[in-house]
Amino acid sequence: MKNLIRVWLLTILAAWGLYVGLAFLIDVAFGHHFNLLEKGISAAVYVLVVSLGFWIGYSYFLFPRIKYLEKRDTAQPTFENVSTSVVNTPQGFDFGLLKTAIAGNWMVTFSDDVEKVLKFRTKIGFKSWGEAAWLQYDSDTEKLYLACFPIAKTQSGALKIQREIEDCFKVFEPTVK
Repeated sequence: MKNLIRVWLLTILAAWGLYVGLAFLIDVAFGHHFNLLEKGISAAVYVLVVSLGFWIGYSYFLFPRIKYLEKRDTAQPTFENVSTSVVNTPQGFDFGLLKTAIAGNWMVTFSDDVEKVLKFRTKIGFKSWGEAAWLQYDSDTEKLYLACFPIAKTQSGALKIQREIEDCFKVFEPTVK
């Protein structure tokens, strides 16, 4: 969550700087006197209005999914665009080794060793908010339940992370105890 707030604040700062810079260039090009205080205040009002719209959209589209990833809830996600799959695990499957493999490739946001649940996500990029996944191992049925979803509701789906996780699981060599 801290990274997303940092992105929002950097966006505000960049927009303010762009607005003031363009106002300076326009004033100089047309021979007007540039008043930094006047332009700075009008830029701040403009940027605050625009960033408020960004924050409203951010809270509508992203907050519920990010809060779910950080929450201590072990239930499967119930969002739109959730892609689920079930994988049969071999005899002697070690959840700890899979957890280590996942921690090496993705950012783990929640882990529960008692219920054998993991929540993890990809890094947030410039072009995408990333994808996330919920994984639970049921030792009674020896099945691995996987639910993947995009962090932003507007993305088409989380099939990429699902394929990567299933490929990670196929390569995974369980140890027999």
